[in-house]
Amino acid sequence: MGVRMSISTWRTRIRSALAVTLLAVVPLVFQAGAAPAGAGERASSTSVVYDSFSKPGGYTIDDYAAKWSNPYGPGEMALGDTRSFAGSRFNVSAAPFRTAYDFSVFDHLKYIGISTQAFRVPTDGAIEISSTIKASTPGTQPGRVVHGTYLATGAPYAQPTLEGQQAGAVMNVVDFATGQLFDWFVSGGTAFALIERLPSSVTGNTSDTSSPDYVGREKMYTQIIREVPVTPGIAHRVSIRFARNAAGSSVDYFLDGALVAHVDRVGVPLDVQGQPYTGTYPSLGPGEELGQKINHLVIGHGLFSLLDAFPFQHPEAPELSVSIPVSERAFGQGAIASFDDFKVKTTTNK
Repeated sequence: MGVRMSISTWRTRIRSALAVTLLAVVPLVFQAGAAPAGAGERASSTSVVYDSFSKPGGYTIDDYAAKWSNPYGPGEMALGDTRSFAGSRFNVSAAPFRTAYDFSVFDHLKYIGISTQAFRVPTDGAIEISSTIKASTPGTQPGRVVHGTYLATGAPYAQPTLEGQQAGAVMNVVDFATGQLFDWFVSGGTAFALIERLPSSVTGNTSDTSSPDYVGREKMYTQIIREVPVTPGIAHRVSIRFARNAAGSSVDYFLDGALVAHVDRVGVPLDVQGQPYTGTYPSLGPGEELGQKINHLVIGHGLFSLLDAFPFQHPEAPELSVSIPVSERAFGQGAIASFDDFKVKTTTNK
């Protein structure tokens, strides 16, 4: 059964949630890397385990709450908290999904936890965030077509979906100040790398449309870079490495130690760059290079769906807004996942 909230309630919640998130993580910035190396010195690296969900005497929900916040509410957990730390892992499930929202991006978040620490990005170097994910996604249907209606015209909408769009266990790497986001989606038999810049209507970073920090139609984008098969029933190691220097920036996505995707000029959509990607979703504007603006990253993890039509009912693109009914959003699919060994490695170049 779908659960709905009013648009005004969701807007209030998202603005409050982002304010809490930004206030929570910025004062707790963790200097993950050593001081920049001097002339003639080699690059220096520092690695830390952010959370392994284990400690002497047993890891508890209070330990979890010290490291992870739920600024967008409990999501599916409000209908029954499935979280546990059995096996020294974070286990969570929603199978099937029971919540659905036909507004903005709110259908995507079935559960999300965000690190209470932010990790500083070196001016010249890289930060790599990794974790281990085991996922199953019962009820997903290969190539399932999602149907809806264009709000502006009443025309029908129909689009096939990837398995991970229907249900997935996700590791997020996010800069809320710019809205830039990097994701790994892991589902039962596939995984995909996603790159996105969230609009200001979602992050709440500014409401001033004349501000250089404002992200609207011309700068926002969401694109699935590459989908690959994975062996079902086993844990997979995922990592995301963001690197920058004075010349620019890039991001690399690794799965079980193998490079799966590489993106240069972070902030500029792949189709604008003329680079190959899955085709989900075409951008609406040129974007902007963000290499020098991304200074802190936080980690997220959770259960997601991604069935909407881009740009997810954004007010600056009314001609592309699509209403998708609850029955199309939650059709019996769900996700069961475990997460472990969140690590952060920072490398500072000489």
